[in-house]
Amino acid sequence: MEPSSADTGFMLSMQPLENPYLSDPAYQRILEWYLPQETLSTIQPRLTKFGDEAVSEQVHEWIGNAERDEPYVKTRNVWGQKYPYDRLVTSNGWKQLGRWGSKNGNFIYSASSAAYSCPVSMTSGAARLVGKHLPGLPSAHPFHEFYRRLTSRENNWISSQWMTERPGGSDVRNSETVAVYSPLKQKTGQFGTIEEGDYLVSGFKFFASATDCNMCLMLAKTESGELSLFVAPVRIGDRTNGIRFLRLKNKYGTKELPTAELELKDVRAWRIGPIDRGIATIALLLNVTRTHNFITALSCWRRGIAIAKSFAKARTTMNQPLWAIPMHLRFFANMEVKFRGLLQLAFFTTALLSFVDNGFPTEGRGTYAPLPDQGEQAQVVLRLLTAMSKAVICKTSTVALQDCQEALGGVGYLDEPDEPEYNICRLMRDTAANVTWEGTVNVLASEVVRHLLRGGAKNLRIVDTWLQRSIASVSDNQLRTCLSDAWSNLRQRLDKGENDLSTVLADSRQLMYTLAWIISGILLAIDAGRDSDATAEEVARRWIMDDEVGLGEFVITSIAYSSRSVNASKQTNRTDWDCRIVWNCDLPAGAATGYRTEDVRAKI
Repeated sequence: MEPSSADTGFMLSMQPLENPYLSDPAYQRILEWYLPQETLSTIQPRLTKFGDEAVSEQVHEWIGNAERDEPYVKTRNVWGQKYPYDRLVTSNGWKQLGRWGSKNGNFIYSASSAAYSCPVSMTSGAARLVGKHLPGLPSAHPFHEFYRRLTSRENNWISSQWMTERPGGSDVRNSETVAVYSPLKQKTGQFGTIEEGDYLVSGFKFFASATDCNMCLMLAKTESGELSLFVAPVRIGDRTNGIRFLRLKNKYGTKELPTAELELKDVRAWRIGPIDRGIATIALLLNVTRTHNFITALSCWRRGIAIAKSFAKARTTMNQPLWAIPMHLRFFANMEVKFRGLLQLAFFTTALLSFVDNGFPTEGRGTYAPLPDQGEQAQVVLRLLTAMSKAVICKTSTVALQDCQEALGGVGYLDEPDEPEYNICRLMRDTAANVTWEGTVNVLASEVVRHLLRGGAKNLRIVDTWLQRSIASVSDNQLRTCLSDAWSNLRQRLDKGENDLSTVLADSRQLMYTLAWIISGILLAIDAGRDSDATAEEVARRWIMDDEVGLGEFVITSIAYSSRSVNASKQTNRTDWDCRIVWNCDLPAGAATGYRTEDVRAKI
């Protein structure tokens, strides 16, 4: 026997991560469901190429550089002279990841973006908001220039939204930022340029993300005391547009992302949207940023699963392969079911947002998931889904990533910026920020319940019509009955809110999770029924019928499980199904027992 040393003895060696598109059957299945075959065939080579890049050494180097070299602000040169504007210095890796993402951004991008998916999301939301205000505007109006710069794939502008202030937090109505109407006496052309807005905005923003942006959207009070929304460039020529950096925030996660306290002094800005309708106007942006938010959470969670699975393939314990040990297989299978259920919820919400903006499909409607009717029903369901999906998916992803850390043992808690490929810590801390950004779970749960009960529970009746029709389209009798009973029970609980809103709001977190579980179950069941894929059927049955998986720890159990019979998937070959769900293959005979056999014990 030879003792080990620093350079000799056992050294674990993990294989490089696989292409995140080619190695993810759940993601591929989603795309096959939502995209026409000719479209999918067209984009598959690009997705494959982008997947290779996402786990390449070049991207890992950019991530490592962004992790090591955090942003900072420089206000004066070496001679003590103040710069025309506060210089926010960010790393080269951060900039390169931004350019790469702007050209290619999709579900795969977020896990490799080093949090640049945050400014990408705000830019996407700003583009939607500005785009909604273009119809009817002359081509020379500066809003067209804002939109062109936001949507360019090369040298595009990055946008941010600055809403959070010290008095309000999520309650933006407590804003202390003020906008004064003060148009320039002379403007360039008929309407003026993007730098010649009609308002001067002043105030203090306590939590402003992506402050290396080119433009910003701000809520501010006008003379009436009500909030309006304003858009402004961050700089005008070679000087600041009245924006001063007080300090950068020192955060638990998203450290690469510059988040600052900002003092605004006479920021020249344009009002966008109706006067005194700032919250309603910026809601056009929030639907998009929340969507990016939960897609980012799922992307990071999927990368965490990939790292944990790669470790399991490389590791042995008790002289048995870790990937085949029954308890570890069950751990991965439960997580995979949970991930697939929420992936369905995420992409359905995203698809509905696109259909509401760009028109519903006129052909092949039956091939899609159960879409609501166009018009009011679609708008009500979309508002519900964006808030609910953001809260449930981001919270669940954060908890699941902690499980992925644990699956690597002590190595899972090493935070090595120079080794981002296997660093679950960076995924965990960045995803944890998503739980708070754009609304905490409590804020969004309250929003979901109040939205359903608004106007004498009118929206609840609209959602009920859509859900009953959706449940009726589930082909499996047992799953359909279970979902129908669960929704009926949940509807009864929500109905009580018409007369006792306070009591129902107290349970809004569990009510929201239960609704998310029902909708995800519907989507999984319909997906499985469209081609009778055996693994998809098993996933749907486990989500709906098993109290061990799905969102069991968050839902109201008296609603979710009261009408269930024993799940048929709890059979003797359940471990075999675990292997098919996790590894997409049959479990080899005698692969692992999960305990030391007598033969092994005799050798010790």
